[in-house]
Amino acid sequence: MNKNILYYLLAIILVASCKRSDDNVFDKSPDERINETLKAYQTAMTSSQYGWNGNLYTAQGTLFRFYFSFTDSNRVQMYSDFDSTTSSVLKESSFRLKALQQPSLIFDTYSYIHILSDPDASKNGGTYGVGLSSDFEFAIDSVTADSISLTGRVNGSKLTFKKATQADKTVWSSKQVYNGVQNFKSYWKFLSYWKRLNYRGTDYELQFDTTKKQVTVSWGSGASATSAIRKYYFWANGVYFVDPIVNGSNTIPGFSITSFTDGTLTSQVMNVTVNGTAATIKGVGPNIAPLNPDVKNAITRWRSQAQAGGNYWVSFDGFHQNGVNDAFNIKSLKNDSAEFYFLLYAPNTQGSDAFFTIYLDTLHTPLSLVAISGSWTKQSITKTTGLTRVTQDSVNSKLPWPATGPAQQTRTQMYSGTGNYYFVQSSDLTYDQVSVDDPSTWITWYWVF
Repeated sequence: MNKNILYYLLAIILVASCKRSDDNVFDKSPDERINETLKAYQTAMTSSQYGWNGNLYTAQGTLFRFYFSFTDSNRVQMYSDFDSTTSSVLKESSFRLKALQQPSLIFDTYSYIHILSDPDASKNGGTYGVGLSSDFEFAIDSVTADSISLTGRVNGSKLTFKKATQADKTVWSSKQVYNGVQNFKSYWKFLSYWKRLNYRGTDYELQFDTTKKQVTVSWGSGASATSAIRKYYFWANGVYFVDPIVNGSNTIPGFSITSFTDGTLTSQVMNVTVNGTAATIKGVGPNIAPLNPDVKNAITRWRSQAQAGGNYWVSFDGFHQNGVNDAFNIKSLKNDSAEFYFLLYAPNTQGSDAFFTIYLDTLHTPLSLVAISGSWTKQSITKTTGLTRVTQDSVNSKLPWPATGPAQQTRTQMYSGTGNYYFVQSSDLTYDQVSVDDPSTWITWYWVF
């Protein structure tokens, strides 16, 4: 019995001894340790002599570039390549480091970084209620001597800091990023849908998707046709790619824009430099096949996407032509209390496709859609090239097209000349139908389902 008591007492002593040892693992309280960590992070952020270059990828994968300079008084100055204002006007606001579920960086007064997450879509071109799916509160993932990685606490956007050099800071402060934003606006003055960069004797077709800030670059032809997608940002008077395009011995990191000369469809030219070497971007004329190898498959995807759910594609602006959106002024159409809403194209699995004008009756309760004019359409597709011939099968006798005006001009264009088009997937939700006879003419189809 006495022996058992001794064993029991020995066990108590051992447990107590272990507990005292555990208590000595940390010589500071949890609050003291987290405050020291936050102080170390603040020191790291404020000690970069020339600030930081920041890459922010939204939850949707869109890249925006920033410049940050943090101070010990919890102020931060920034630029962004979001637009011409954010890239030219230095914005000062406040920030703080706080221990939430983990150490976090919070931009706590409205700044350029808030624009991306603003739920008012008119501020950023995103979606109402969510903006561009970005963040202004970030959990700190890692800190090294020259970089910091963070993750947005609401949308999971990714933000990385890299120490800026004096040259980097000068690119921002001397408005070279602003120049890139401004210079790139001239790119959209090209009348031709197809634009090609000629660098060291090779043509590279460019297709920019501004909604995701990415570019598709295509070169070669036939079996050697190649295409690559790159995220882009504005820098040093032009547009640059996150990863360069590599074609044999030629590497294209992007291009600096030096000038733009306006003119006709094929005489417009943008002078650029690539790796310091002079190059040009020009528009392509009629009856020239695109370089992007995806074009041969795009029309099939466009048709099958609508056919699979019995849905249709819509266009709110009608045809773009010779630099003019809604070239035929189709949005002006009215019929009593009904106003033009969109063009509808429904690819059919059997028989003919439907091509109709749809109006919105604003006096009807509830609001109703009304088909005003339409025709049945045929599409014949050359599968090896994606060339698509669109012909009118018959006019809907109950919904005849007007003899004149925007609707008739639209119908005429759809079936004009050879009726040949290429289809291009221009974003996740849009396809462009581009005329072969006149590449200044195209219509954008939206997926609204």
